Amino acid sequence: MTRLHAEERPSKEQVARDLKAWLELSDESVAVDFAEARSRLRQKLEGEIARQDLAQQRLNLAHEAIRRLQELTAPLNQSLRRLSDRAEIDVMTDEMTINLLQTRIQTAARVVFRWQRCTLVAPVEGFHPLTLKMGRSVELTEAGRLLLHLMVFVGEEGLMGGNTCMWRADVKSAPVGTTESYKMLDEGIAKLRDALQEAVETCASVSEDPGWACTSQ
Repeated sequence: MTRLHAEERPSKEQVARDLKAWLELSDESVAVDFAEARSRLRQKLEGEIARQDLAQQRLNLAHEAIRRLQELTAPLNQSLRRLSDRAEIDVMTDEMTINLLQTRIQTAARVVFRWQRCTLVAPVEGFHPLTLKMGRSVELTEAGRLLLHLMVFVGEEGLMGGNTCMWRADVKSAPVGTTESYKMLDEGIAKLRDALQEAVETCASVSEDPGWACTSQ
């Protein structure tokens, strides 16, 4: 209305229409109440939400068990490191080892999580008839049970046949997060230690390479 040229100014009728439209503008925000729909949705999904929460809780407990297992095997790994500077700690080496450390699919409850590690000791680089492996695996089933696999192998890398020493513990199972599961880990590692001592003695007795000098228990 203050423009210099009259033809650029709005008419009185236009001003009146603009003012009327301005007064009629609503200052209320648009909102929709979804409370009832939310309640029905949560009620419908309550079972699935609870199932997922329980699955996550069990997975967290499985990771706690793995941390305990790593603490228990740390002294064994240190001894194997002293046995040979070429020891490889916490690796997965070949398909044979991976298969030995897992539950057979056709006979097992559904496994929803698996953790595997192997410590590999070879006295020299390149081909050598003897390789020592200490493997361990933790599995979590859909039903919330923790499975423990343990093995010690002495033989030619990647081959099952002709192995000099082979030990596999019976698969143990316990409810995840329970005292029973931690007792299972303690007892399992104790058996693994004994089997490892035998395996190292086997390596020391059959190998002529000085790299296998056994300096630890």
